[in-house]
Amino acid sequence: LPFLPSCRSSLRRVMTVLVGEGKELFRSIMRLHRAKLDVRMRSLGDTYCRKEFRLHYGPTVKEAHRQMFVKEWRKYIEMISGQEAVVGKELSSEQEAKLNDQQKVQLESLKKSAEAL
Repeated sequence: LPFLPSCRSSLRRVMTVLVGEGKELFRSIMRLHRAKLDVRMRSLGDTYCRKEFRLHYGPTVKEAHRQMFVKEWRKYIEMISGQEAVVGKELSSEQEAKLNDQQKVQLESLKKSAEAL
């Protein structure tokens, strides 16, 4: 599917911030989404991924947070790559406990968006 014009500009903004490891990770995720996700899930996944990479590759992000971010996205790539048909995975209670209030609100919003599809 060709990118919509708004998607192309959004992609350019993300790519100008990313360098090295982050850029390759982002590209791997986008390729994986193209190969594994249906159109609606891909749209949701791509949008979420772009937003997260923009947030975590800003100048004010601490290196420790960025490394944790990279580690979690690598786990995501492994999980999705290993699935024949992509299915979701529930967060563990340990993962949920680590979420701050803003992340909990974002997760709830994401759940509602996914259920509406």
